[in-house]
Amino acid sequence: MKILANENLYDPIVHFLIREGHDVLDTKRTALAGAPDDEVFQRAIRDQRVIVTMDKDFTRMLRFPPGRCGGIIVVKLYRLKVDDATTLFARRFRAFDELAIRGKLIILTRDTVRIRTPRHA
Repeated sequence: MKILANENLYDPIVHFLIREGHDVLDTKRTALAGAPDDEVFQRAIRDQRVIVTMDKDFTRMLRFPPGRCGGIIVVKLYRLKVDDATTLFARRFRAFDELAIRGKLIILTRDTVRIRTPRHA
């Protein structure tokens, strides 16, 4: 799966995605470091990548329609140790395939996984 890891995503989660064999563009290590959300979103559209981020702004589906890129996963695993957040993310992420993510906004929290599909998708 082609993934765009936003710069606020914990490094161990990025490393997990790479170890799982995904094509990961880590914005921290590119010219996108420090770029505005709109620029990150445009890159995801261009490359048809799934955005994986901890930035709650990406839950705004009218501004960032997940159907325009490969989908959006917002990781809301705050107030957990990084290792615990990575373990929980890995368990939840492995339950999805690319088709299940495409065109959707997925919000991962400590207790739930919410999947939102735009009405026009």
